[in-house]
Amino acid sequence: MKKVLCVLLALVMALSFEGCAAIKKILSYVPFSQTAAPTESVTDAPTSVPTEAPTEAPTAEPDPTEDPYEAANTAFEELDRELFAMIVSSGVSSYNQYIVSDPGKFGIDTESIEASWGEMSYESHIETMNFYREVLEELAGIDREMLNDMNRLGYDAIKRNFEKELLFEDYYYYDEPLEPLNGYHTMLPLTLLCFNFRTKQDVEWYMGLVEDLPRFMGQLGQFEKEKSEHGLFMTEKALDEVLDSLKDFAKKGESCFLISFFENDVIPKAKELGYTDEECEAFNARNRDAVLNNLLPAYKELASTLESLRGTCSPFVGAAERGEEALNYYKLKVQSEGATNDDIDTIVNYLEQMGETVFYDLRLAISYGSPDIIDRFGEPITFGSVEANEEWLKTFITKYYPECPEYSLKYVNVPEDIADDFSPAAYLTPAFDNYYDNVMLINPTSDSAKDLLTVAHETLPGHMYQFLYARNMQGLSLTQQILEPTGYAEAWTIFTEFFVSKNCTELDSSYCLMMNANSTFCNVYLPAYISFMVNLEGWSISEVADYLSDYGMQEAASIFYEYAVMLPFYITSYAVGYSYLRAIYEKAKPMGMAGHKAFFEKYLSFGPNEMDMMMEYMK
Repeated sequence: MKKVLCVLLALVMALSFEGCAAIKKILSYVPFSQTAAPTESVTDAPTSVPTEAPTEAPTAEPDPTEDPYEAANTAFEELDRELFAMIVSSGVSSYNQYIVSDPGKFGIDTESIEASWGEMSYESHIETMNFYREVLEELAGIDREMLNDMNRLGYDAIKRNFEKELLFEDYYYYDEPLEPLNGYHTMLPLTLLCFNFRTKQDVEWYMGLVEDLPRFMGQLGQFEKEKSEHGLFMTEKALDEVLDSLKDFAKKGESCFLISFFENDVIPKAKELGYTDEECEAFNARNRDAVLNNLLPAYKELASTLESLRGTCSPFVGAAERGEEALNYYKLKVQSEGATNDDIDTIVNYLEQMGETVFYDLRLAISYGSPDIIDRFGEPITFGSVEANEEWLKTFITKYYPECPEYSLKYVNVPEDIADDFSPAAYLTPAFDNYYDNVMLINPTSDSAKDLLTVAHETLPGHMYQFLYARNMQGLSLTQQILEPTGYAEAWTIFTEFFVSKNCTELDSSYCLMMNANSTFCNVYLPAYISFMVNLEGWSISEVADYLSDYGMQEAASIFYEYAVMLPFYITSYAVGYSYLRAIYEKAKPMGMAGHKAFFEKYLSFGPNEMDMMMEYMK
């Protein structure tokens, strides 16, 4: 029950991204390293004993006294609860994030939860694929037409999710867990900073994760060796960046934030939970030993392993130049990240439409803005602080959005020694049995953390609002919620920034819209479109430069090209998801406050779904 791609489930952070400057005085490019990283929607899916290929599910003789509607709905709801419990309890990190105090409510046995990061092996991958088949067989045994509306939505969402996962069965070695930005080597230690300490068991579990990390790093090294043997090792540019990160972390020694975090944050909480001073001292010594003598050496060993594979690095070209299999994987991954089953031509068409619409937003804002609007470019959009921005947004959403469930929001600064590797802000997804308490992480070194649109993206009416609304919906499938496609989540947040900027009259809506449109065009549309062209059409750097010359950005061609090759899906979920939602919005054309409330209520009523399904539902 440990699918490796789930190890980051506890770090389901909704990360923001920063805007950039101007093209021809209006638009310009800011390197991606200054923007926040998209968060991959990672599902901590369980695995099972391998099974044979699925066969047609047996059909039982119907009981004439049984209500077929009740039977079908009961069967689905039982499967939904079972799936949810398996996913959440498949690892300590996911359980700790999503369950606060009442595991029994969800049928979860905490005794079976292991303090482990899971397994990364081909055998585990096959077990996971077989698990998906088993679930699909169970779904096939439930009469979808007998389900009520909410259960049918959950049924379709789960079925779509697992069917798409199965498409990757033969592409195991195309996955890259060690991406230069936000690979497992950087995100796993950061995940520990988000661990919740509510019981004594949580302290033990945390220590278990720290002590298990070297083992998992070893499995990452083995995976990269196997990738190399299949001719799929990373490019040399990506290798150099990953090695720099690994070596820097390995050299931290006493200054490693996992030591100071444990001493300054975990130990006080352990004492509050009832551990004695002697027990806390033992914990502290145990953590220091694990970090200094096992974890940091494991990073050094991984760096050595990767360096030994340098001679097998892949060529620095897009998928189109790497062969048919690589191209097929790229297309499947775009559909997965973008949360759609539409063919690639349809996806590109939606993206191009979005780019045109956003550029029109930019021209419109400048045309109707004040005479000095371009001269003001770069001025912050803020009411002065994160807290003040949130207060304004509370009032804003009452005008245009359905009522938000009550909540509390705590702001937590990330440690400064990891600030350079962190987004301006991040929202931690809420628990299922207490979604009242919420946390937003703030990067104290980033001015963008105080930007109104960053706060809107993370909280109201962005990620936090959307999660709270779903948690509060009656009858919405738990599994559907936890399998939420990243493309769906990020479509909502990018649209949130657009909608807030368009209607923020207190801070000059024309100026806000200009800044938002610039950021979306440069940091969402362009990198996604260029990635498509490099990987689907085989564009060279010179062809990228020719395309960018229309916007006065040809000098950034090499940067865009590098990200298209090294991080081809870096922005896909944002760009593709938003292109669908923006198309839905433009077709619906809601008017006024009441019209927008009705539009948003309808959209949210379907729960998390893939965007082509949302397009169909919203018709």
